Amino acid sequence: MLFQKKYFKDRSEISNLNINIYNGIFYALALNLVNPYFAKFAERLGAGDYELAFLNSGPAFVSIFALIPGALIIETFGDKKKSTAFIMFAHKLFYLLLAIVPFVHDISKPWLFVLLVALMNFPGSIYLMGYQICIGDLFAPRERSRAMGLRNKYSDLFKLMTTLIAGQLLTRLPQNNQEVIFLYHIFFLIAFAFGILEVLSFSKFTIRTLYAPQKTSFKASLKDAVAFVRNNSEFKIFLACSLTFYFGWQMGWPLFNIYLIKTLGANEAWLSAISIASGLSSILTSTLWAKFADKYGNTLTIAIATFGMSITPILYALSNSLWMLVLFNVIIGVSIAGTILVLFNMLLEVTPDQNRTTIISIYNTLIAISATFAPIIGVAIKDMTNIKTALVIVGCIRLFGSFTFYLRKKLA
Repeated sequence: MLFQKKYFKDRSEISNLNINIYNGIFYALALNLVNPYFAKFAERLGAGDYELAFLNSGPAFVSIFALIPGALIIETFGDKKKSTAFIMFAHKLFYLLLAIVPFVHDISKPWLFVLLVALMNFPGSIYLMGYQICIGDLFAPRERSRAMGLRNKYSDLFKLMTTLIAGQLLTRLPQNNQEVIFLYHIFFLIAFAFGILEVLSFSKFTIRTLYAPQKTSFKASLKDAVAFVRNNSEFKIFLACSLTFYFGWQMGWPLFNIYLIKTLGANEAWLSAISIASGLSSILTSTLWAKFADKYGNTLTIAIATFGMSITPILYALSNSLWMLVLFNVIIGVSIAGTILVLFNMLLEVTPDQNRTTIISIYNTLIAISATFAPIIGVAIKDMTNIKTALVIVGCIRLFGSFTFYLRKKLA
């Protein structure tokens, strides 16, 4: 990986680049061993449609109460890397709790699983935000797209392999539902081990800032962040565009699971095939999106990427077989890779270095409030109409959100 000297001249920057890639790999291994199958695991435990919806909205609801306090802790603690690493470790401990859900009696296992997944997002949302803030200090603005593009490229490769292996094992090895659930138990334990490696690799980053870390009061940090959000028009316009698009994005989350698992009858093997199709296209295009953004700018790039995500629900509604969804997810993977990369870079662009953690926490809290209600609204629309109509409605909302990104520069 040191061939990246062509782009990164400083030795510490090259080291951080490689650590960032390894960290992304461990993150992908821990996450994709079990997370892609959360909905299927819940369904095997007996979950219904609204329990699947709360599997999406529950974590978002919890993060509403986590993000701003967590940001204040990271911002005022003085050492962002250490505080983030500690919170990251707390997040990984939840894999051990999820592993024991199948063995709990005298309580609803689906709801217990949904509750633990929701609570897991308390440290999870904080540490992911802390990671974002650290990336702002690790790489210069001109290098962030390339650094994150490389991280995404390698992490997506391991995501693909992990998903393929996990899906095949979950489908071929067990002989009945109980054996499948026991294999999930083993996977949760392995995910915990990879999570520890993620924490250790994160701790090896060399963070350089233009100012010495200082401890500030919670009140002062929050006051400054709120003032920035209120008074900075560029940030407010970006926030409005993001909320519009995210709402449509989030509405579709439970609908995709319901359509895949309950309408088309997908098992773990099909879920892994669909995830692999999306992941493979992401691998092939992640660095291309970074180059495209550098050449043509983030505004055009985000408009194109989010347009691809906007037609995703419509493609699902047009799909009557799982094979069709496997093919369509190639397009979906390309769009998601560009959207995630550029949204992250745009967020860093509109936030200052000082007090960035708390400002981003306010942004993420508002996104989380949207994510709390959007999945439930998506299922409610499905109940009032049907699954395909609901998917088309979600696609239209996403298209409108994509269009707002295109108009963003004119509104600024």
